[in-house]
Amino acid sequence: MTQILAAAVFLLAAFLLIFVHIWSDTAVEYDIRQNLVREVRKNLKYVRVENGKPLFLEGYDNETEEIYFLLLDRKGAVVAGKYPEKYEEDDKIIFNYTRMVKCSGEIFFVRDMQRTKTLGTEYFMRGIVRKADIYSRYQTLEYLSYLSIAVVLAFIVLCGIFLARQISDSLKKMCDTAETIGKDFHISRRMEYDHRFYELAVLAQAENRMLDRMESVLKEQEQFTSDVAHELRTPAAVILAQCEYVSEQGKDSGDTEEAFEVIYRQSQRMHMLISQLLRLARLDQRQMKLQREEVDLADLAEAVCDDEEERAGGCVTIVKKLGGAKTAGDINLLVIAIANLVGNAVKFSPKGGVIEVETGKSDGKVYVLVRDFGCGMSGEEIKCVFQRFYKGDKSRNSEGIGLGLSLALKIAQRHDGTITAASRQGKGSTFTLQLPPMESDENGKTV
Repeated sequence: MTQILAAAVFLLAAFLLIFVHIWSDTAVEYDIRQNLVREVRKNLKYVRVENGKPLFLEGYDNETEEIYFLLLDRKGAVVAGKYPEKYEEDDKIIFNYTRMVKCSGEIFFVRDMQRTKTLGTEYFMRGIVRKADIYSRYQTLEYLSYLSIAVVLAFIVLCGIFLARQISDSLKKMCDTAETIGKDFHISRRMEYDHRFYELAVLAQAENRMLDRMESVLKEQEQFTSDVAHELRTPAAVILAQCEYVSEQGKDSGDTEEAFEVIYRQSQRMHMLISQLLRLARLDQRQMKLQREEVDLADLAEAVCDDEEERAGGCVTIVKKLGGAKTAGDINLLVIAIANLVGNAVKFSPKGGVIEVETGKSDGKVYVLVRDFGCGMSGEEIKCVFQRFYKGDKSRNSEGIGLGLSLALKIAQRHDGTITAASRQGKGSTFTLQLPPMESDENGKTV
């Protein structure tokens, strides 16, 4: 960083020196031309022509410290005054134009002017100034400019070095913190910064937000591992106990059939858990390719409601309000999502309760709405309801494993949709699956 700063300062210094040099030359030449015109015009006022001969009034100067004045006739012959040293006499006449003449290595500025009101056309005045005589006055100013540039650049360099060290120290501390986190895996540590530089403060805040997310993901992973172990341990322990019981009692025991039924149910529970975990993993990693086709959500919802109502054995009544709701998606996955929503409503509905299932189109989306009138949820529970293995207090003793809503949300997201939840304790809950509608091309065919 210091090398880049030094290179930048060097380039800036070169640019400024070139600029000052060009600017000073241009400024000097401009000032010479303006002053020469002004002095020649002023001196012309003190010359008259009487009886065909020039008359010089008081105040006329043939020569000043810097400017030589010559009165010439129309042929360019000198009538009064003299040329400066090293200037070669010439009879070239260009009125009202300041020309630059180079003689013997010296540069001169020449101005020819005529005042016909007092001199007529027989005479004119020539002013000559040597550039070196004028330029010497500006050298001090030019040197001061160079010195000012050097002082300013030195100040910039010192400030740059100071700031570079401050930034480097801050970055080094941040790097040390990052290395400590990576080496010792102290994921709870955060980047500390004193906010002296806004950009570094933004970087530190971004790093801390990333660490927050990493810590949250790690905690979720640890919780996920613990939950999976817990969910698998229970059916595995039951299966093992039943197998030991059958082994001790013998195959001819009357409890053998009942034991095998318990083993079968727990095996089904494990199979369901593993299947849902596999689906979630594939959806997370986008390994599951969606078989997109036209889907009528009303038909899917009706079929799911019939299955759930039959499975509930008349314990709940499902009221269907099915409107047109077509989308493009994977039928098998969408059936799973809707079934999880309806099954969740059945699970939390009281015996003899009512569940409302509605489909339709609203705000440019097609939707499936599932509403129950069960125990409901608190605000804190709603925030966690889509987390994997989460179970509300009312469902700790239920047969669910806490993956249904997570899987339904992931399916919705893979279809560019979402699921929203609303609930009040004691009033029931409402879950709404929203998906993009089916699009059609110019010929009316589905896309």
